[in-house]
Amino acid sequence: MNDEEPDFIESLGPAFTAHLLRRISDELVQADKLWHAQQGIANPPRASSTLLALDQKEPLSMTEIATLLRQSHQLIQQWVRELEKKGLAEISPDPADRRRSIIALTALGKEQAAELREAIAPAERATLALLEEVSPDLYASLWALEHRLRDQPMIGRIRASAQSLPVKK
Repeated sequence: MNDEEPDFIESLGPAFTAHLLRRISDELVQADKLWHAQQGIANPPRASSTLLALDQKEPLSMTEIATLLRQSHQLIQQWVRELEKKGLAEISPDPADRRRSIIALTALGKEQAAELREAIAPAERATLALLEEVSPDLYASLWALEHRLRDQPMIGRIRASAQSLPVKK
């Protein structure tokens, strides 16, 4: 028998799924950070998708990256600035529209993207093995969840659920 107290967040129930997913995400990102360091990869793990998007589709504006990755403009700005600080990306004004910034990888950024692509293989295998340990097809289920939320955002689902509750007096 485990003498450890039950997990508080688990005791709060499914309404705290976002908290649980954040914990899992933080654990995976921390492992990536350690793996990147071990492999000599300079980019921050949270900015890996941005680095790879730029490597594949550069140059891109902040808005184009945000749309491509389905992340907030503010978060993309943060990730791009991190890449810029590490010398992996350059930000320059768009000659056609000075209000926009165009982002491109530096030579070092292109090198790091190639190294990152090689380092991803063992991380991918380990992640898939972990997901399979928990539940076959969990990866596909997570994507199905994301697609469902695109079709009907969570706030709409919460509001619909609230309408089915008895009216408070």
